[in-house]
Amino acid sequence: MIRNLTITQLAENAASSPGLLGEHGASFFIEADAHCLLLDTGQGLTLRHNVARLGIALERVTAVALSHGHYDHTGGLETVIECTGGAIDLYLHPEALAPKFNRDGRSIGSPITDLEALRPRVRRLIADTGPVEIWPGIRLSGEIPRPHPIEDTGGPFYRDAARAEIDDLPDDQALIIDTPAGLVVVLGCGHSGLINTLDHVRTLAPGRPIHAVLGGTHLLRAGTERLDFTVGALAGFGIDYLAPNHCTGLAATCLLRRSFPDQFHESPTGTVHRFGAAA
Repeated sequence: MIRNLTITQLAENAASSPGLLGEHGASFFIEADAHCLLLDTGQGLTLRHNVARLGIALERVTAVALSHGHYDHTGGLETVIECTGGAIDLYLHPEALAPKFNRDGRSIGSPITDLEALRPRVRRLIADTGPVEIWPGIRLSGEIPRPHPIEDTGGPFYRDAARAEIDDLPDDQALIIDTPAGLVVVLGCGHSGLINTLDHVRTLAPGRPIHAVLGGTHLLRAGTERLDFTVGALAGFGIDYLAPNHCTGLAATCLLRRSFPDQFHESPTGTVHRFGAAA
């Protein structure tokens, strides 16, 4: 169990104070007791600038986890490898570096595409489809079952530029941190669906409450029916701390803020979230 947890938003669409830069993307710097971890790396356009401005040394990072393989979550990986000298354990789904395209046939995958060429550049590369423990109290969800068909990936997304093969983003996963108050769930984009993800988290940690949810929920293009479903189902989890951002979208963010006013927290670049002894 992690008793002292601080999560700093290194990259997000907006910035919280003068001197910081926003970009379409997400990256979280996670200090968990004696460990330092990154979930995602943003596009990589603002990472060096923002960590310098925030006084964060990327050299402290010893593990990096990728929530999925889109460019706005993997683009800063090269920077992280350079800053750490490759002395990191890198966790990702085996398909995270596979080709990915959007509805216009534009490539939206990782700038780094060769898994085997990447392997010798880091201390350890762990490519797994299932739940993986990073340290005691911190794990990745692995692939997320999707029993709620109303929660699509927020696409359409494709595996090829001709848009012949649908990409349902099996590489999408969440980070789960166990704290005395309950589980803190950190999402990259939540392409598997917010409720699908939280249902899966409960199966991985039966009996543990979900205390906090942070990150992208990909409700940007969600219609009224899905938004109503999300709010109704989310209420059943009894979450104390909710910080949606990035691909959540303005309409969904406003709805979540109205629906959960006491739990809602903003999270632009530079925001620091504290849990446990750090709170």
